Amino acid sequence: MDTPIRLADERLVYLEEQMAVHLPRHIISRGWEYYRARKVLTFEVVDDRTVYGAVDGSKVYGVVLDADHYPYSRCSCPYEGYCKHMAAVFFAYAANAGEDAETIYLRATGDVTPAPPAPAASDPNRPDRADGPEAWRAWFEAAFGAAWKQCRQSVHPMSAVLTELKGTARDWEKRRQRLHWLHAIEFVLEQVELAYAATDPYSRYYYEMSFTRTVDPWILQFNELAVEVDSRVLPADDEAWVEALLAALRRRALLSGPSLLRWDLLYHVLWERLAGQDEWRIREQAELERAAVGAERGSKGYTFVQAALAALDVAAQRDEAAVARLADADFDRCTELVYGFAEQRLEVRDWPRFGLWMDYLHEQLAACRNAVILRPYFQLCRKADLREPGETDWCARMVHFLPVAYQELAAHWLETRQYREWADLQMYVGVRPDELDVQELRAVSRAAGEVLIPLYHQAVDEAIHARNRQGYRTAAKLLKRLEKLYRAHGAAERWERYVDALAQRYARLRALQEELWKGKVLQ
Repeated sequence: MDTPIRLADERLVYLEEQMAVHLPRHIISRGWEYYRARKVLTFEVVDDRTVYGAVDGSKVYGVVLDADHYPYSRCSCPYEGYCKHMAAVFFAYAANAGEDAETIYLRATGDVTPAPPAPAASDPNRPDRADGPEAWRAWFEAAFGAAWKQCRQSVHPMSAVLTELKGTARDWEKRRQRLHWLHAIEFVLEQVELAYAATDPYSRYYYEMSFTRTVDPWILQFNELAVEVDSRVLPADDEAWVEALLAALRRRALLSGPSLLRWDLLYHVLWERLAGQDEWRIREQAELERAAVGAERGSKGYTFVQAALAALDVAAQRDEAAVARLADADFDRCTELVYGFAEQRLEVRDWPRFGLWMDYLHEQLAACRNAVILRPYFQLCRKADLREPGETDWCARMVHFLPVAYQELAAHWLETRQYREWADLQMYVGVRPDELDVQELRAVSRAAGEVLIPLYHQAVDEAIHARNRQGYRTAAKLLKRLEKLYRAHGAAERWERYVDALAQRYARLRALQEELWKGKVLQ
């Protein structure tokens, strides 16, 4: 097969990295088997950034591999997620492009570790495993400190840099290799920030979207590696690596001006692994208090310091002090952290401290009417109500945010079988029975059908008040369902009285009377 257009090298590297991150090992292996069995029927590169292919599976499936934003990649097969057909097309393309597909396969499955490119391996100034983080970070800067200048409209060139930096620790023991890779990712992210700062301010929004799509997998890997750091068993010679990384993240988080990345969140991911040790808390508090002296109130750096000190307070069980620290901080930049504090207290059922954080969140969010922003708060309310039913009216907090809270509140009352409250909610927001999910409506009807009667009454009245033929037809249909509810609960006489009164009240609406007779509501 001849490929008329070839992906740029950095895009090929990007696809390999993304495949290794997103595809489980067994899926990659199945894709390799498909490639070796010549099941890839065809492929081509379009627009220098997308590989289209066809694979002979149980039937022919179409594959798209996006070398700009891998999550846009897809396959027409029924498998949910990244599949073997996508892996097979990648191996076929890589082999056609002159790459050693078998070596790529072995790297992706972890059977071999990628060897570093020749330039880095032959660099006489490169440190070795006996050197500390200062020496390695100095070499990173000397060897690749200008790499960001290669980034124009894309930061894909940094993929190759990251691969090379990680390759320098390929033979190290896993514990130290993890720390080296954390530093490598942090350095590359700094290079991305430099490239972002150099972009045209008028086009920065578009650069931001492109850059973010590329770095998201690196941030994900940073978080995964950071979570594996265990301060309880950290050898003394590894502490310098962790301290240097923490200092780099702290320095970045304190910088003012526009920033592509949330360095404060990267800092907190690492810090959570250290917060349980008193000596780490003491040292970090001293560093943060020194930083606080020069931080301008209201600035991004000021908010970071206050949030970081609040995290120290929470680790020391001083939640009231933590809430007080956040009084002057930018809530939008602290939101994720605060939700984490509340979640911690909820998990151990520390209700006084959990209530403290929920009060703080409620106060900050009181004027918000954005369902996406409020959803984490609603979910905490729901969890708390499930774990502490009757102690605090957590549902009342969600009621405060109606109608924005409608979806969460309705789902919660269904889950907890509070059917009357659920039905009252539908009436409050004006939802008609025919607008509700059929399965949910049936479940409520079977469990507590009587609570639906007022809801149907309201819907019938609204349909009639529309004063048009379609409204009258809708009313007749609703009345037939309402009749079933009355009769199912042994209230046939009440139903007859209700229908007679309804017919008399609207006796002058001839069109309504016709629809009631057609619908056999009136006999």
